[in-house]
Order: sequence, then C-alpha cells, then structure tokens
Amino acid sequence: MEKLVEVCEPAEVRIEFTLNTKCRATVHLKSLHSTTPIAFKIQTSSPNKFLVNPPSGLIPPLSISTFQVILKPQPNLPPSYPRSPSDRFLIKTAEFTSNSSDSTHPDSINSWFASRPYGFSTYDIKLKVAFIGSFLLCDAVSRGDLETARSLIKRQRSVLSGLSLDESNSLLRVASELADPDDMVHLLLEAGLRIHETVRSVNFKRRDDVHVADTNIVEHVEDVEHGELVLEASRNGNVKEVETLLRRGVNFSYRDAYGLTAVHVAAFKGHKDVVLMLCKAGLDLECEDDEGHVPLHMAVESGDLETVRIFVDEGVNVNAMNKKGVTPLYLARVWGHEDVCEFLVGKGALSALSLALV
Repeated sequence: MEKLVEVCEPAEVRIEFTLNTKCRATVHLKSLHSTTPIAFKIQTSSPNKFLVNPPSGLIPPLSISTFQVILKPQPNLPPSYPRSPSDRFLIKTAEFTSNSSDSTHPDSINSWFASRPYGFSTYDIKLKVAFIGSFLLCDAVSRGDLETARSLIKRQRSVLSGLSLDESNSLLRVASELADPDDMVHLLLEAGLRIHETVRSVNFKRRDDVHVADTNIVEHVEDVEHGELVLEASRNGNVKEVETLLRRGVNFSYRDAYGLTAVHVAAFKGHKDVVLMLCKAGLDLECEDDEGHVPLHMAVESGDLETVRIFVDEGVNVNAMNKKGVTPLYLARVWGHEDVCEFLVGKGALSALSLALV
C-alpha cells in the first residue's frame, strides 16, 4: 500500500525514565497525502504499562499531528534499556473517506476504523520503544555497562549537558571508582560531561613567621580558569565566546585531567564552525589526549561528516591510531556512521587490523 504518513525523527518512542513517576513522550506524524485527511489509530503491545493520548485521530493533508505516549509509574527499572524488546507500538493509517456529517473526534475515528469492510487495507508503521534519561545513565555508569551508557548518550546527546555541576561531578566520581574506569570516564568526558575542576592544593612559602603566596600558583589558577572557559565554550559550540577568548590571547592549548583540548571537545560535539575557527587559529589538529585520541577520532564519533571533512581537508593523518590501535575508520564502523566510513575509505583510511597487516 502507498505510504501515507511518516514518523518525524526520532523514529521510535523515546521515554525519559524515572522511577515511580509518570513519564511521557511525544510522537509527531507527518501526512504525505496532498488532498485527503489521514486517519490513524495507535495500538500497543503493553496496554497495562502505556496510555496513548489521543489513541486515534486525523491528520490534515501535508500536515503534522501528534500523540503522546504515557508510561504509568514504574516501581522497577526496565528489564532492558535503552531498547525495550517487549514494548512496541503499531500505528494503523488509512485515507479518511467519510460523509461530511461524520465526527472527527478520536472516538469516532476509532469507530470508523472498526466499521471498515472486510479486507480493508491500512498502511501500518511499527514503532520501537527506548528508555532514556539521566536516571538510567547513572545506573548504567554505576554498573560499569559501557555499551548501555554509550547507547543512551547516542540517543540523547543532551543528557549530560542537562546535569548540574554537582550531578556531573557525582557521576564522574562513580565512574572513576569502577574496577576498570578508563573507558567509562573517557566516554563521559568525550560526550561533554561538565565538571568543575578545583586547585586542590595551594602551597605557601614560609620564611619565619611571614607567609608569602607563591605568584606561580596564582598564575596557575588563572590558567585553569581560562582553560575551563575555553573547553566549555568549545564544547557548547559557542562561536562568539571562542572568538572572544582567541582575541584575548587565552591559551588554547589547555588540557583537562584526561588530556582533552578545545579541538577535541569541539570535534566530539560536531561543532564544525568552532572546529574551523580553531583550525584557522593554528591550533594543533593532531594533538593526543591521554588515551592517544586525536581530534579526528572525536569528530568521527560525533557522526558529523562535515566536521570530519574539515580535519581531512586540513591534511591530518586519517590512519592515526590511539594507544589501543584504534583508527578513525574503526570508530566510524563501531558507531555505525556509514557515510563517515565511506568518506574515510575514499580518502585512503584503513582499519586498525589493516594497518597491522601492512
């Protein structure tokens, strides 16, 4: 049957989950028909867990209508997340052909579907359910489940930026206390976790009873404060702030506790305008963090092809390897960025395995 509607991105029901709380997600349906209204009806595999409002409705030609999925308060974590294999939705759609006296109320639309003759065909869309949110991310981090944490962040890039500084520091502390913390900590920082770094010790020179502050420490504090501003502006894609800091002559070679620079964090977030500005400023585009990642690794993880293209056009090594031998092409395949893979291969990129065989 001809496709009548499409689900606007994201093409799944994404619910920000919290225990014992009613959680909601809004789904947008776009009509592809230019002349006839489209009737829709929503069904779920888990009627005891979900409510749908409205459960049926009408989409005017070439317009968008919405329905809301409501998850009833749940006392336990989902048995599987982000994807929930047992929870699904079915959207049945059809051209709404009726008498002018027919009501367009959802109950009437539901009755209209029920009154269709035997053999009446509909265009159906299946929707999967994904549970997301900071509550589940904290759970995944505390369990050391790197793949689940990565999948949550991929589905909800804003999950970390929405945390307060206290929440961010707490999450980083939980990750750092894992038995094998490196990958989890690196993932959180690459994804944009905001942390507040403090100078833990301020030394003083003592001469008899006179205490004199070390001026080098004051300068160090200023460098740290400016460096944090640089990282925050780059991570947030704040072009004006980055430009202001460059004009002020702030040191853009500042690194955080994991060796990440402004170029790294801007690349990871796919902020191509900031990346381009940093390139023009003459910053090192092949600097390595503590794990040996160059900014191109980060750009590939962002999935933004244009950001990747900037680095490649600047002549960086497309086969750069981190300390574990991972290349940008390998990362592109892991993250499923097919367009980035195709582009890198066209530029002569090899996987880590291929390099090992050269």
